[in-house]
Amino acid sequence: MTTPHPARFRALDLSMGWAGPLLGAMLAEMNFDVVKIEDTRNFDWWRGPLNIAAPELRPIERSPTFNTVNRGKRGITLDLTDPRGVEIVKRLAAHADVAIENFVPGVMARLGLSWEVLAAVNPRLVMVSMPSFGAGGPESDARGYGNTVEAMAGVTSLNRYYDDPQPYTMSNALGDPVGGLSGTLAVLAALHERERTGRGQLVEIAQVEAVVPFLADRIIEYQFTGRVPAPLGNRHPDYAPHGIYRCAGDDAWLALAAETQEQWHGLVDALALGGLAGGARFADRAGRKANEDALDRELSRVLATLAVDDAARRLNSAGVFAQPVSSAPEVLADSHLQARCCFVAVDREVSGTHLYQGPVARLSRTPLSADRPAPLLGQHNAEVLRELLGMTDDEIRALESGAIIGTTPRA
Repeated sequence: MTTPHPARFRALDLSMGWAGPLLGAMLAEMNFDVVKIEDTRNFDWWRGPLNIAAPELRPIERSPTFNTVNRGKRGITLDLTDPRGVEIVKRLAAHADVAIENFVPGVMARLGLSWEVLAAVNPRLVMVSMPSFGAGGPESDARGYGNTVEAMAGVTSLNRYYDDPQPYTMSNALGDPVGGLSGTLAVLAALHERERTGRGQLVEIAQVEAVVPFLADRIIEYQFTGRVPAPLGNRHPDYAPHGIYRCAGDDAWLALAAETQEQWHGLVDALALGGLAGGARFADRAGRKANEDALDRELSRVLATLAVDDAARRLNSAGVFAQPVSSAPEVLADSHLQARCCFVAVDREVSGTHLYQGPVARLSRTPLSADRPAPLLGQHNAEVLRELLGMTDDEIRALESGAIIGTTPRA
């Protein structure tokens, strides 16, 4: 007999990609029983395509992105194009506290799983909908992706160098993790409100609106001045030096910022730049900002002769903000992060043991957990259907033979 999952709260995760699954993963860290629902044909696209490797290698079980944001969940498969699969989701929703979806508006209704339907099944349900652009407005039906969300939110317009008109997208999809974090906060608030009223509610997180606050200072600047804010690249609107500077060696870069007069004098002493301190051009913050090009040239000349770790050590000792720009291998090897046990080893069938980032929040009395692996496709079909819906082995076998559930991907 299956032992019931000990979690106090349960969430159904029907989402794909990053934003919704990240929300589910963060709930799993809080010991929610998160059941991820996929299909053997339309599985989470972050698993990758079937043709990326030979079938015997089970390529959809090797995606590091999927395996990261789906840790701690139980996984089942259901064909939601079949009424029997839709009916099972409704039955599962009756046992759930939270449901998560991030489809284009209208998809859940076409499946027969709209908020109105699920709320009728379970009035205590908190349902999170995470469309890229929201369910109201002229762009509601538009499909969204990381770089298009950033573009609409205005972030892309400023993501360029101060002397280059070409805007650049972020290195990854900013809207997704911000949407996931916003959704987590909203779920906790909605569950807290449910304690008072006994009723759930629909929570909508438009990913574009979650990103707009990154532009807050520029929006305020425009409202006060009427001028379109100019891109700054690595520079700061008020003080200098502020940027990324090359040091000695291959691909060695230093992030550096001196905000106060004290930090400026500390930088001058640390790098033996006495000649710069005496010049009128760099005497105060206004002068340094007005002559930033010349200042950057002088700093670049000196830093190019120093090892990046040596430069960072000198500047930190002088109270200046400075850190080497780390690559992914350097982050994994960072002694500070290792001392804080930032990464946890997670063993998973097929993909093996790898390091993943552990919980960011450190709770003293109720620590979070991120050391359980992501589910294989349909790994917990029988377990979940027996435990939550009381299905018999014969009923589960009938679902398998009818391709309503399964563990093998269909092309």
